[in-house]
Amino acid sequence: MRTARRSKIYAILNPTTLKPKTLRLKCAHDVFKNWPLGHGNFRIASNFGPLVPTLVDAKNNGFDDVLWTIDGYIKEMTVINVFAVIKSRYGVVELITPPDDGCIFNGSVRKSIVQLADEIERESGVKVVERQLSIHEMINASKEGRFQEFFGCATSCNIQPVSRIVYKDEVIEMSAAKNGDYTVSNYLNNKLTSIMSGPSDHKWITPFE
Repeated sequence: MRTARRSKIYAILNPTTLKPKTLRLKCAHDVFKNWPLGHGNFRIASNFGPLVPTLVDAKNNGFDDVLWTIDGYIKEMTVINVFAVIKSRYGVVELITPPDDGCIFNGSVRKSIVQLADEIERESGVKVVERQLSIHEMINASKEGRFQEFFGCATSCNIQPVSRIVYKDEVIEMSAAKNGDYTVSNYLNNKLTSIMSGPSDHKWITPFE
């Protein structure tokens, strides 16, 4: 063994994207993906290996992914951040995402949506909110007809709408899944795609002559 005299740095450009589809989720309540003061904000193998039995069980029962929680509060899917569109009892439509508290991976698409909060509210009337969201609040909002949409987002996929979430014996259905009108999901997907693919005069874009 000796010190290398030279090294080679190279990049492999092989983009992999998940096919756009409407997802069905099983909510985990007795297995935990992340925990406070852990390493949930990193993509490391030790965060995923122990989850395989739960994921396999979910897929064998007709689900596409697992919605992970801590103490009844939702965090994320396995490799995808999550957002919920819920109308408050005061009539305010909120786009809610769990806070970046070290228990989620703060992906680039999630960051983009949070940074675009003012634009999103101005264009769509939907208020972007980072806060804790419990599965029980989601169940109540669904029963009261205020749970409009739920979707996931990641660098490896477009906005992925969710049609159904199952938590123990409770089935959570969003109004968008019943009528097929994913207004917020489609709006965000089109907005982000437009910024990324251009032509766009968005402030994030730097044109090259």
